[in-house]
Amino acid sequence: TPVERVSGKSLSAAEFFERYSSTSTPVVLTDVVKDMTPSPWTIEYLRTAIGDKHAPVKRVVPGSAEWAQLETARTMRVSDFIDSLEEDINTEQLYLFDWSLPIHCPELSKELAIPKYFSGDLLKKTREGSLYRDSWPSLFVAPKGLSGGLHVDAFGSNFWMALFQGRKRWLFFQKEDLPLLYPRYSHSMDPTFDADVFRPDLEKYPLLSLTHPRECVLQPGELLFVPAGCPHRVENLDRSLAVSGNFVDESNFEVAKEELRLNALKDPRSLDLLQQFGDMFIDKRTTIK
Repeated sequence: TPVERVSGKSLSAAEFFERYSSTSTPVVLTDVVKDMTPSPWTIEYLRTAIGDKHAPVKRVVPGSAEWAQLETARTMRVSDFIDSLEEDINTEQLYLFDWSLPIHCPELSKELAIPKYFSGDLLKKTREGSLYRDSWPSLFVAPKGLSGGLHVDAFGSNFWMALFQGRKRWLFFQKEDLPLLYPRYSHSMDPTFDADVFRPDLEKYPLLSLTHPRECVLQPGELLFVPAGCPHRVENLDRSLAVSGNFVDESNFEVAKEELRLNALKDPRSLDLLQQFGDMFIDKRTTIK
């Protein structure tokens, strides 16, 4: 099933919420990314802006119980990592994955204007230092050909990704498909998956035939919205640079609270965030602008 593409020029924040966020419907937004930065971000620009910083890079480990089958390989200078993206060098397929800009690159983060569709993010309304408050937007830089494992974003959060360079193939499923994807729960409430949904083996995993996959190739300058709870897998068709954010608004507020209730059993910061959410008054007229 194809994913709808809509121009941000003619889509208000209220329309986005009513048509996509509140109905858990993925959508690709065009004409949005170009207004997020003063000048276009590229991988070479990152070398100039943050090349001296050090960041953890990940690698895909098939069968790993880690989230998206991604395990930390090592920490390295961002400029050295960018050098490794050359096809004849990056044989290990290293990935700068979900690296928080507000925490690690606050000056670079200040260049970003978050699209109006996500201005109601309740995580940003919590106290300074609260869980997830400064986790996003985050940076993704990947080599051509790298594909992480199927995964679901944490704590019932919605997700957006703005693509600045390269192309990404996205395959995602309805949240109701989760039991049909053979999830495993090894050491947390976040499932991992063994089935290869890009090349499904229906003899080994027959329930995959009952799922409802949707696919798109995200192009440079496009932004993808992925609703809470939707399992997804991504393949980098080119060297790519993207920025993303997880967020909570009225559409997934109750789901996020339920996930936090479970996490709070072992994580005091989840309990603190849950208590703050409990104190928030959700009013559609003030939340959706």
